[in-house]
Amino acid sequence: MIIDCHQHVVLPVADQLALMDEAGIDKAVLLSTLPHVERATDLESFRAEMAVLGRVLAGESSGRQVPSQELAASVAAGGGRFVAFGKVPVGLSQQDTEKALQEEVIDPGYAGVGELTFAGDGAAALESVFRAAADAPGGPLPLLVHGFLPQTLADLRTTADLAARHPRVPVIIGVLGGLHWLETIDLLKEVPNLYLDLGSSFVSLAPRLAVAEVPERCLFGSNTPFADAYTNRVLVERVIPDAGVRRRVMGENLAELLGIA
Repeated sequence: MIIDCHQHVVLPVADQLALMDEAGIDKAVLLSTLPHVERATDLESFRAEMAVLGRVLAGESSGRQVPSQELAASVAAGGGRFVAFGKVPVGLSQQDTEKALQEEVIDPGYAGVGELTFAGDGAAALESVFRAAADAPGGPLPLLVHGFLPQTLADLRTTADLAARHPRVPVIIGVLGGLHWLETIDLLKEVPNLYLDLGSSFVSLAPRLAVAEVPERCLFGSNTPFADAYTNRVLVERVIPDAGVRRRVMGENLAELLGIA
């Protein structure tokens, strides 16, 4: 089974399922989104969508209702092919974080929390989310943390420190840690509850080295629609020569992490 650890809602849902079919992806972790870059048809419209994304990545928490509704509708229409992670804003008080976790993740029965975004050098604000996820009813919830800009190397290190302090919480670092992919691989070797999303790699050497070092905690991801699912699958499979390791990275690792049969 091929499981993508990182897709955002694409509208309409039929288009997203068609993209998954084309790429041979059986299931995907589905994340909400405020911008919809798939709607962009030229540079101007793309810049408009990315301006919205910039505010989200900086930690803006307004506008949660529509993305949450879109996520729920996509999951309902997905025929069991989506495993949802609910969005929880970063930087709230502990009480408000727990309330958001209840409303956005626990009540709808989602499998995890993500994608967690925040302004650069702001990873310390993840503390309340880690605490809430660790104490969630039914056991700790996995977190998917944004790993590319504006997140800094200091943010990745802080995230790893928080993971080490909350060892029962699985933490997926998004898109290979971005520009800091080499340092992120080192962090995975030090912290056993860190996992690595291999999506959106701009250096083919990065996923190859990551899998060579920590094959049991590398996860195939595409970062749809910001990257192409088919292309990402070909890249990741191509750099893993061992068939058994390839099966683990392309789905088995994530299936075990999320309890997917």
